[in-house]
Amino acid sequence: MNRRRKNKSDNFRRSSDDTGASQDDRSKPGKPAKRRPIKLRIIGGHMRGRTVVYHGADFTRPMKDSVRENLFNILGQRVRGSDVVDLFAGTGAVMFESLSRGASSAIAIERSRHACSFLKSSAETLGVADKLRVINSDTFRIAPGLLGPPPADAPLNDTPRVVFFCPPYEMWESRNQELRDLVNLAIAHSPPCSVIVCETDKHQEESLLPTANWDHRCYGGTRLSILEPELVCGLQ
Repeated sequence: MNRRRKNKSDNFRRSSDDTGASQDDRSKPGKPAKRRPIKLRIIGGHMRGRTVVYHGADFTRPMKDSVRENLFNILGQRVRGSDVVDLFAGTGAVMFESLSRGASSAIAIERSRHACSFLKSSAETLGVADKLRVINSDTFRIAPGLLGPPPADAPLNDTPRVVFFCPPYEMWESRNQELRDLVNLAIAHSPPCSVIVCETDKHQEESLLPTANWDHRCYGGTRLSILEPELVCGLQ
């Protein structure tokens, strides 16, 4: 009897060792599984149904398909012929969606080299690399030159813009004044008929955005705030 109990106990220990973890070890939280690249679907336009690769890294939060679809239903024809500026590009989903729906060109600013390589690869695969400029840099350093007044000797460019502000949600609080400054630059200096889109968590205060006539729409946990800046003489 004692020998049987011992053998049974030995068998249990061996089975635990074979799995690489004891019962106690399995109860402890392990390292999060490495996320694999997934594909995001383009919803409308001439590239409808094609996909953009999302690298799967946690530092990027792709806009959900349903939210993106609602956004572009609101934007409608204002995207066609516009110059798109995606300030925190991440996966580039909204930027590629814009190009699919007729945007003339796009600038994507993204700090992660890893994400930038996916942006360029997707652009090549989709055949829109000639319409896209990817800038691997810090948005807060680059964006003022893009959104502010053009140099005095620059040729007149009155092409409307669609400017996307989709940073990590916490950044609306941790770097609020810097974001507000960029939004105000876009409001003051965008050509006529431009559109500004800000994405925040729906639980965040609307007052985190500069005071303006925003159109706020909530979809699940996401708030989209959309603004067509008024033409102000001397500022545009």
